[in-house]
Order: sequence, then C-alpha cells, then structure tokens
Amino acid sequence: MEPGTRRLVILVTINVFYLCMGGVIFSHLEAEPERARMGKLQSHIEEFMGNYSCVSRDVLHALLKHASQDKELVSYAVENRTNLDRWDFGGAFGFAVSVVTTIGFGNMSPSTIIGKIVCVVYAIVGIPVTMLMLSGLGQQLAALSNKVNQLKLCSKKPLVNKVLNMVLIIVLGLALMFGIPSFVFSIVEGWDIMEALYFCFTTLSTIGFGDYIIGIHEKKISAGPARDAYEIVAYVWILLGLSYLSLVIKYITDVLVQNASKVERKTLKRFELEIGRLDELKNGVVPNLRKNKLSTSESSNNVSTANDKNVQLVSINHL
Repeated sequence: MEPGTRRLVILVTINVFYLCMGGVIFSHLEAEPERARMGKLQSHIEEFMGNYSCVSRDVLHALLKHASQDKELVSYAVENRTNLDRWDFGGAFGFAVSVVTTIGFGNMSPSTIIGKIVCVVYAIVGIPVTMLMLSGLGQQLAALSNKVNQLKLCSKKPLVNKVLNMVLIIVLGLALMFGIPSFVFSIVEGWDIMEALYFCFTTLSTIGFGDYIIGIHEKKISAGPARDAYEIVAYVWILLGLSYLSLVIKYITDVLVQNASKVERKTLKRFELEIGRLDELKNGVVPNLRKNKLSTSESSNNVSTANDKNVQLVSINHL
C-alpha cells in the first residue's frame, strides 16, 4: 500500500471513529432532554384542549404546522407587530453574509421562485469572491501574528520569549473575536455568557445551527439606523472572525499533519530497518553460520584424523 493511500485509510478510520463517538455522546446528552420537552409540549396541548374543547385536534395541528414553517414570524403575528423588518437592509445584509460565508443560519430563506434563483446565482458568484477575501484577510492576520511573534518580551530566553508571544497572540485573538463580542451579545440579546460564546463559535466556524440569531428578539436597540448599524457591525465581525478562526484551524491542522508525518517517517524507518535486518539474516548471517558450522566440523574432523595418525605412530614406535 502506498504511503498516501495508507494515510488516507488511517484518516478515514479516525474520522469514522470520531463521528461514532460524537453520535454516542450527543445521543446520551440530548435524547432524554428532548423526551422531556416532548412530554411538556404534550401536557400543554392537553391543557389547551381541555380549556378550549371547541377547537378540534385537526385544527390545532394545522395551526401548529403553519406556525412551524416559519417560526420567526409567529412572534410578529402573536404580538401583532405591523413593522415586519426581517427583510429590511440590515436583515437582508445579514442574509447575504450568511449565504456568501456558507454559514446558513436557517432563520431566513427566499420564499419566491425568483428569489431562490437569484440566491443560487448570488451564491455561485459570492462564495468564491468571499473565500478569496477571507484568504487575503487570513494572510494579513498571519503577517500581523508573525510581527507579534518577533517581539522580544524576554530577550534572554528565546524559548520563553516564543511562548510569551504565542500566548499574547492567542489571548488577543480570543479577546477580540470571542470575549468582547460575547459580552456585547449577552447585554444586547439577553443571552448568558455561555450562550453568547456558543453563538460566537458556531457562527465563526460556519456551523450555523440557527438556534441563536442576532437582532431577532432583542429589544435593547430600537428599530431604525441604530439597529441596522448594530447588525452590520456584527456581520463585519463575522467576516473578521472567520479569517481568524480559519487561521487558528489551519495552524492546528498543520501541527497535526507535521506530527503525523513525523510518526509516519519514524514508523517507515523502523520498518525499513527491520526489513533490512531480516534480509541480512536471510542472505548473509545464516549462510555464514552454516559455513562456520561446516568449517568447525571439518576442523574437528581434521583434528580427530591427526590424533588417530599420531596414535598409530606412537603405537608403531612403541613396537
């Protein structure tokens, strides 16, 4: 098996094992809470049906089905909000960012045929352009990190200096891309800090579950230019954060690949040495041992023959 194929098989095996492990872990963590939520929902439905016996289950099911098709509109309809601002400039800008960055929050999508066609064309053009821009931003961030890495915070000990520079880069990056945004989102959106950190990571890693969306249910900022500015700044943060997190992931990937290459080289070297040793035993050492045994047996035979001759001579002289 070629080295590249062997490495691919190992990576596929590790990935499948990791996915299976994730399935077991998340099934253990989320299955029971989901059953609990299902039980609570059923109890609410039964309570509703008991209080409003005039409503049939079919009508209620049809209502819930319509509501689940676009759950974000439910709050607008229930609260009787006439200002439907999801597709204003700020909301549409956020949708465009989620398309070209492939985050795909899932809270908004085109409902018209022409909108879906335009979205496909927009994504085909926008995704490569955005990837090129993010690559350029990543290169600039890498150059900036290299400059920071050249700082001499501890000039007497190069190793300590390198560690301090790396810690400085990580702390600054985490503070700017996770710490400060999480603090702002926790205040504006009303999330706790763990929910805000969770949103930051799932967004910047382009996972984009859509369970937390900025600017949907917040009421700290009034509608209008202030809210649009808040959403635009947040989406600019997403673009910068994508570059930073992709740089971090690339660094981790490079480290893993380098370590895997080192292990592979050491394994191949040991394997080659073992094969060489076996070849030596097969082609060189075993025949030599046989020759040595043969020469030893021949010499012993010669010695015994010489001894026999000497014995015969002594016997003749004695006579």
